Amino acid sequence: MYTKKNIIIGILALSVQGAFAQFKTNIPLDKNVTTGKLKNGLTYYILHNEEPKDRASFYFVQNVGAILEDDNQNGLAHFLEHMAFNGTEHFKGKGIIKMLEKNGVSFGKDINAYTAQDETVYNISTVPVSNQKLIDSTLWVLHDWSGSLSLTDAEIDAERGVIREEWRTRRTSGFRLKMQTDPVLYKGSKYSKRDVIGDLNIINNFKYPELRNYYKKWYRPDLQAVIIVGDIDVKAMEQKVKAIFSGIPLAKKAAARTYTEIPKHDELYFGTASDKEASSTSITLQYVLDEPLLKDSIVTRKNVMNSFYTSILNNRFRELILKNQGSALNLKTYFEPVSRLNTSFNISALAKKGKTIQAFEDAYTEAERLKRFGAAQAELDRTKKIFISSYDDFISNKDKVDNDSWADKLTNYFLKAKPFLSPEDDYKLTVGIIKSITLEELNAYAKTIQKPANQVVLVTGSDQDKNDFPNKEAVVNVMKKVESMTLEPYTKKENNSPLIEKELKPAAIKKTFDVAGIKNAKGYILENDAKIIVLPTTYSKDQITFSAFSKGGKSLVKTEDLASAEIVTTLARSSGLGNFDNIGLKEKLTGKVAQAAPFIGENTQGFQGSSNKADFETMLQLLYLSFEAPRFDPNIFSILKEQYKNNLENIKQDNGNTFKDTIELANSNYNPRTFIFNEKFLETIDLKKAENIYRDRIKNAADFTFIFVGNIPDSALELIQKYIGNIKSNPALKENYVDHNIEPKKGKTEVHFTRPMEVAKTTVYLNLTGTIEYSKENALSMYVIGEILSKRFLQTIREEEGGSYGVNVGGNLEIIPKPTFSLALTFDCNPDKEEKLMQIVWKELNDLKSNPVNANDLEDIKKALLKNREESLKTNSFWNNTLYNNSLNQIPFLQDEEYKNLISKINQKTIQQFSKHVLDSSSSVEVIMSPESKSGK
Repeated sequence: MYTKKNIIIGILALSVQGAFAQFKTNIPLDKNVTTGKLKNGLTYYILHNEEPKDRASFYFVQNVGAILEDDNQNGLAHFLEHMAFNGTEHFKGKGIIKMLEKNGVSFGKDINAYTAQDETVYNISTVPVSNQKLIDSTLWVLHDWSGSLSLTDAEIDAERGVIREEWRTRRTSGFRLKMQTDPVLYKGSKYSKRDVIGDLNIINNFKYPELRNYYKKWYRPDLQAVIIVGDIDVKAMEQKVKAIFSGIPLAKKAAARTYTEIPKHDELYFGTASDKEASSTSITLQYVLDEPLLKDSIVTRKNVMNSFYTSILNNRFRELILKNQGSALNLKTYFEPVSRLNTSFNISALAKKGKTIQAFEDAYTEAERLKRFGAAQAELDRTKKIFISSYDDFISNKDKVDNDSWADKLTNYFLKAKPFLSPEDDYKLTVGIIKSITLEELNAYAKTIQKPANQVVLVTGSDQDKNDFPNKEAVVNVMKKVESMTLEPYTKKENNSPLIEKELKPAAIKKTFDVAGIKNAKGYILENDAKIIVLPTTYSKDQITFSAFSKGGKSLVKTEDLASAEIVTTLARSSGLGNFDNIGLKEKLTGKVAQAAPFIGENTQGFQGSSNKADFETMLQLLYLSFEAPRFDPNIFSILKEQYKNNLENIKQDNGNTFKDTIELANSNYNPRTFIFNEKFLETIDLKKAENIYRDRIKNAADFTFIFVGNIPDSALELIQKYIGNIKSNPALKENYVDHNIEPKKGKTEVHFTRPMEVAKTTVYLNLTGTIEYSKENALSMYVIGEILSKRFLQTIREEEGGSYGVNVGGNLEIIPKPTFSLALTFDCNPDKEEKLMQIVWKELNDLKSNPVNANDLEDIKKALLKNREESLKTNSFWNNTLYNNSLNQIPFLQDEEYKNLISKINQKTIQQFSKHVLDSSSSVEVIMSPESKSGK
């Protein structure tokens, strides 16, 4: 399904990457945005928006990033971003985070930042607006970020360790490949030397004044913007902004903010990169393009045509892949920003084993065919229909665009002059352009996209495949060969059959029922015993969410057939439905906003889906066909098998995959039902078995519960009776899941192993698990324990020890197949610190049962829970998930007062008692992966 967000990115974002000070737009800013520039040069944008209600998001945008660092400052822009949370004029130490978390605004989830080559952006999101003191304090946080960071010696030194561990964590295979290809793509440009996180030698050794000087030079109001979007009084907020930010001084001799270019080149640049953990081989041709200086409606029109072009070519690529007659596992084309001043048009092929140059020829041939002969009228019509449908859906739900989405767009307006229009004006401009584009115009434009200059070809893959990489001469020869070969225009037959040919009549309703605790939800039992729950809401003006379930899942599949069960829903979803294969179904659904995707989980099977009001019937038709007329295309099966085989060749070298498999096996006590992606999996998967598993699991409407939440159309019930009521059923057959006792062995399991690594890194996983009675209190207490530990590890392991970039912790209580708790954590660290950090981990765990938790931390977590629930209550997804879980597990819904009362009962004593029970009754699984050699960085 296409979404408005995807289309918008495709249309407006493609050619809008220039800095606002250098690039301009003559498309007026949405009049609902209050904007201004203070005397010190600081720009502000304020917009009233009520999604979510009673919340606001605050963004602080700095038009400076890593590209402005000198060579001896490599990494300081990112370092400064970290320091923004380590003490300011008005918030000492960790005062910013403490102040915000007291009000339920959580670090990581609501408070965050990022540094890129050309910008640094901070955000404080979903701030409750009813607390004026909190609003004022949040504005003062942004004020201090502008020019009042403390940057104390002690805090700088403490953060060096955190950055070191972030550096270690981010040195993935993909990152290492990029470090090899950037010098080719950015040849002669500073971008080739700026990976944002920086040079570790500089991080470890820079002198304190160097960071402070960089801060004073570049963090200044003329390069900054304050963006506030939310359920606020705009005029009052503007006065606050003026009062708080006008006093920030502007340096008299401000350094010029320059923009780095990528040098032009007539020669085709060629580069290869390999890594032992790379899972596949790809070849990408990039055409580096300049951004237009003026972002006007002409540029918007070109962006629409760019989106049309890539959409049509990608559809052709998809058809080629599904024929399974070429040399590629995947083909794609896209535009992407490569610098503030440049975008690139890319043609990329993921190659079958040993067929890289042939895969490139497949891709280049289709691009040449489209360039030479253009698109067909049917392709253009279909593309227009998709895009207009997406904009129709957007305009219907414009009130549900959240604060952060608008703030992101305003960030792009400030940094890149990307037009920011009201939803109505955006719709009018873009849909008007879409409707007016002719086939002749599009085809003429398509001939101009691939230009002879500024071409770059990059080949990446695993070390073991690099001998099969083509060289530059081979690539150039293929391009010349394709450009001179005889080609036929693209042709395609249309399938104009209806989705469902069979005449269906609505089935009767046998009885109705109420849903406990949710008075507006109505239940129906149809003639075929299908159970229906419908909850009408007005949270979104044109959105319906759908889910369905029945019990059983893979627990009812024989152990020897589990490999086939793993692939079956992917196979079915990729094969089409009824009389339509994959491509035919996609074309049939052109312009429709509807989906219904099957799943087969460990203990349940069912569907997830959504639609708008107009296409509710289409969603039901897809559901009906998924039961009554699924397809299992042998060609799709062959493609999947080849993809798996290709991945399997290289995945053995992937340390992350090895770590994951080791965890799975330890957590299951090496149960034979544990899924591991290996040669045995490839040998065992079988098309017929997969089909039989699907037909055995996705059957019998009488054993399913179907849930619909949203702006339900008046005709909904009759349509449900028509389609769900005609799914075959056997009321006498009621299935349940089987508990195969997939759990760790009792006591302590330790698996420590080593792997060869490019960068020395130890990765730790610890899971405490056991059985416990399920209750809402216990489920919340498990969650709270996880959050308490997150806060503690942030303080002890990250901040005090500089031992890890972060410890991920989660406390969870599952009901199916039996009530089981899990308290799991994972982190990366320096191998030399592993022993000490594990001592800290166990100390913090044992402290939970021997000492009361920090009262302030507990209160912050409880406030965040209440705040998150208040926000969730206004979404269709919350209610669908609630009805799903309540129906599956027979858990009553808690009203607001009941929930608040439950939260209020959680205190230091209850958490200590619960922690003692969990820790004393648990079995543990400890998996630690370390490097074979600790030498290195």
